[in-house]
Amino acid sequence: MEQSDIVFYRDIEQNFIAFAENREDIRAAFIIGSRSRKDHPADQWSDMDIVLYTTNSSYYLQQQDWLDNIGAVLCSCVCQTAGGDPERLNLFQGGWQVDFVIHSVDTLRNMAETKTIPNNFFRGVRVIVDKDHLGKEIMPTQFRPPQTLSISETAYLQVTNMFWFGSLYIAKQLLRGELWVAKMREYDIKSYLLQMIEWHEKIVFGDEYDTWHAGRFICEWVDEDIQVALSKSFGRYNQIDSWNALLTTVDLFQKLSEEISHKMQYPRPVALEMEVSDWIKSKTDIVE
Repeated sequence: MEQSDIVFYRDIEQNFIAFAENREDIRAAFIIGSRSRKDHPADQWSDMDIVLYTTNSSYYLQQQDWLDNIGAVLCSCVCQTAGGDPERLNLFQGGWQVDFVIHSVDTLRNMAETKTIPNNFFRGVRVIVDKDHLGKEIMPTQFRPPQTLSISETAYLQVTNMFWFGSLYIAKQLLRGELWVAKMREYDIKSYLLQMIEWHEKIVFGDEYDTWHAGRFICEWVDEDIQVALSKSFGRYNQIDSWNALLTTVDLFQKLSEEISHKMQYPRPVALEMEVSDWIKSKTDIVE
């Protein structure tokens, strides 16, 4: 009988708590992400995210034998979160994933002293280990979307310039038949497009409008016309399809950036935008 996600993650949590209780160096641990949220809670495909505070960070990052105390590990690797925090990603037997973000306990103590709430706690967090009773000092009083910075002129221009720079590069790679290179760089301009979409929705619906992060639940918070354009902005691994997707991406970004520039009264690099956009569109007949 296949094990359910509820049973597996319940057992993992209990195993980790028992392990942590016997480790003097583990001072605190918190579950964040979908398995602590009430808004968009975990489904059967969700993993588990644990933030660990310890006096021996290097051990948990450099070794993986400690994971045997928690479950049957298939593979484990060290990387960084999107915010640059050290993280160990783990795949357990059955295809279940448990990720540990690993911090020094000094980080926890500093946050407790200054009553600083980690940004990834705001949507939901559960305390599972708290030996020094510091957890209450960094708990949000209510769960809500984390605050995001307002759109600055500098950030707007940086995203805009990088998008057009990257779009021209991708177009040239597609024209020379370098599909793999183009596809790899496509992620870059899509990240700039996503940022522009998030900003656009906030100028339409207000600074408090929840755009989540990394495109999560985008079908719920983005305008229908943007969704239609996005459905055409990801091409298959061939020249024509990828080119058409690039054209759609360019048109969408151009429209959103213009609206944001007008609303915020920010200068827009029109010369750059028109030069690159016209150059790409002028080469369409070569592809077709």
